[in-house]
Amino acid sequence: MSARLFISHQSALEFWRCHDLDPSGGIRRCRATSLRNSTSSARTIKPLVRTASGSAGRIFGARQDETLSAALSELHICELPLHVLVDRRSKQRASGGIVTHLCEHPLPEGSFCRIDHNVFVSSPEATLVQLAPSLPYADLLELMLEFCGGYAIDDASERGFQERPALTSAAQLETFVRRMGGRRGAKAIRPLLRYVVDDSASPMESIVLMLLCLPSKLGGYQLPIPQHNVEIPITERARSQTKRKSLVCDLYWWEFHLDVECDSTLYHSSKEQLGIDSDRRIILDAMGHQYVGITRWQLEHDEDFLNAVLAIRRAMGLKLRNAPEAIQKKRVALREYLVTPQGSRPALVIDRSYRKHDTRSS
Repeated sequence: MSARLFISHQSALEFWRCHDLDPSGGIRRCRATSLRNSTSSARTIKPLVRTASGSAGRIFGARQDETLSAALSELHICELPLHVLVDRRSKQRASGGIVTHLCEHPLPEGSFCRIDHNVFVSSPEATLVQLAPSLPYADLLELMLEFCGGYAIDDASERGFQERPALTSAAQLETFVRRMGGRRGAKAIRPLLRYVVDDSASPMESIVLMLLCLPSKLGGYQLPIPQHNVEIPITERARSQTKRKSLVCDLYWWEFHLDVECDSTLYHSSKEQLGIDSDRRIILDAMGHQYVGITRWQLEHDEDFLNAVLAIRRAMGLKLRNAPEAIQKKRVALREYLVTPQGSRPALVIDRSYRKHDTRSS
């Protein structure tokens, strides 16, 4: 059997932030794939990548001395080292722009997606499990929401992200983590699954959900978990206020008929949505729904964000109470951490006990 390349970890993350999981585009899930014949040799990997990328020969030429970096750029993997999985210790290496990760035990169905006949990438779910042990819980949950949402982080974009179809769902991720059993990454992800909601449309929506819904000991306000981007039909009573047939709510709590909008020209998902924010409150009020807006400014300033949280609590009929100073510090720390761009974040030290205990409190 020919040598096969299995892209994993940080390299898989970089790949998925530039690709959709689309069979028509050549990327499709594999039901079962063995790591047998996995390779970590740069000499072997380069021609495999050139074949998989298709256009590499036209842009860079198919010379044998082509660099690994140039070949990988056609798959939109621009950061070296390249992370790969291997099945034997004899194949492990950390040189020549390649880092290997040993995987001696069989992986569950759905662990890989096929790019080409002999080139595979860790599936979105497997990528999350591989990265989980090395990520702070906030980064891990944010990445889980991204993979289950309709966007991908893109530092080159003016908005900081690009719209794209979801790579997975909360249900798919939970099923995969269950199949992974007691592996380290699965243990890190499992306690956070309850906070993963499908269909987030922007990084700001994901951040707001985390700040509102994570438990106090992790820096959140432990509010009930909403749904993302819920479509609400416009009733006949409210038709005089708008020509639209429905509204899409960023974060929506059905039990409270409450819409929380993340209003930001930098992080909001679409200009069309911004255009209806001004009359949204009037329309929702006419239909018996409540509305609270959270701006980028509020997200970046503690007192302003606290005022928005208090407005949400009032809309839910929850009592207003002062949190202990230690909890307040954790909330400020998490908010300041999340509003900092991912590549510039300091170390996050709040509470790692979530991996051992139930993080949901009353």
